[in-house]
Amino acid sequence: MMMERRILGPRLEAVASFIPTGTKVADVGTDHGLLPIWLRLHGISPAVIASDIRSGPLEAAKRNAVKYGADNISFRLCPGLAGIQQNEADLVVIAGMSGETMISILNDADWDWRQKLLILQANTKQPELLTWLYSNHFHMTEEKIIQENDRYYRVFCIAYGDANLPRSAFLWGGFSAGPFAVRQAKLLRNAMAGLLSSSDPADRLRLNEYQSVLEDMKDAYHWCDPELFEGAGPAGNQNGF
Repeated sequence: MMMERRILGPRLEAVASFIPTGTKVADVGTDHGLLPIWLRLHGISPAVIASDIRSGPLEAAKRNAVKYGADNISFRLCPGLAGIQQNEADLVVIAGMSGETMISILNDADWDWRQKLLILQANTKQPELLTWLYSNHFHMTEEKIIQENDRYYRVFCIAYGDANLPRSAFLWGGFSAGPFAVRQAKLLRNAMAGLLSSSDPADRLRLNEYQSVLEDMKDAYHWCDPELFEGAGPAGNQNGF
């Protein structure tokens, strides 16, 4: 029976929107299990694996499944994909972690990804994550950028197959010149201001990198300087930087 009550926020709704009906899903780092529950209640996935490295959230996910009446969810206490066989899932969701953690999980998984999809939502290190993906025979097929409370979130649909690495503007600011891109430009400007007085070689390298990215953003999005400081939306939280 479909649950009428809304149990997902905009971030997880964006993740769910990428999941085709009939897909077996593994939700890595499921936390309280709301995404697997929603997928089962709405008949999107015939079977879902909900995994987490922590026992507390996994027990909470089990209680939530009982509360909402969701069946056919297999709960796994394991790091990353270590407790999941590749034939158990057509699509893997990893959401709400750092980009570095996602890279580690995918590096450790000895899976054949050619017929599978990844839905990734990294809270940090998004350019590094995308660079790693393109360097390891993955590419993005679609992106959604959504706002939930005071944060912006990027959700990537990733498939296996070689493709050219997108330009740095798109790695940092997304593929459209929207509020998130403007916000990223503002954060880059603020970060550059903090590095200007440093003589540390690593800081100088970061300063040059940020300057290069900002110039590419201005070119890619056809910006002039005043646009970098107008209409950026919430800028206090740096979860996308």
